[in-house]
Amino acid sequence: MSIKYAEITIARNLQEETWLAYFKNLIGDEDIITNNDTIIISFDDGTLSDTNNKPVNNQFEIGPESYHYQFSSYPIYFNKKDKNTVFLKAPILEEVKEPRNLFSYMVRKLDSRDIFKDYKNCNTLKKEPSIYNVIYEDNTGDIFALVKIGSNFKYLLAYDDSYFDKLDIEYFVNCIFTDTFTYSKK
Repeated sequence: MSIKYAEITIARNLQEETWLAYFKNLIGDEDIITNNDTIIISFDDGTLSDTNNKPVNNQFEIGPESYHYQFSSYPIYFNKKDKNTVFLKAPILEEVKEPRNLFSYMVRKLDSRDIFKDYKNCNTLKKEPSIYNVIYEDNTGDIFALVKIGSNFKYLLAYDDSYFDKLDIEYFVNCIFTDTFTYSKK
């Protein structure tokens, strides 16, 4: 299993953006990326790609939608022809107690340290909460992870290159950010 990394930048088309979306982004709320925006992927080998106008990838069977995530939807599993089935890693619920009052609340957390441990900037990586943060795993461990780094539409991606090629990554990144997964009818 060989993990590769890529950085993702979302170039927002501000001329097509609504005032509501503008103010939501200003206060840190995340919108679904639209077809007017450009998703740029910088792979660790120096290759640059955008996900606009990419053909649909038909080599994956996409499972039903998961409800582990409150504001976004991801398939519970997906399966590439001649490969293992990959499952969505459910977030861990952790109780947070407020020190000055009697209340506590539950927070959903994903632990992405294992898949990003070999990333060159792993120790300085500042992860941000995001509706797009996701991890998928198979029977060998984590093989796909997406985390937000920084507050201005920047994300870090880790993927197993024995399972995914670059076209697969472009397809999945586009589906995640534009919420356009085509779920199986089974």
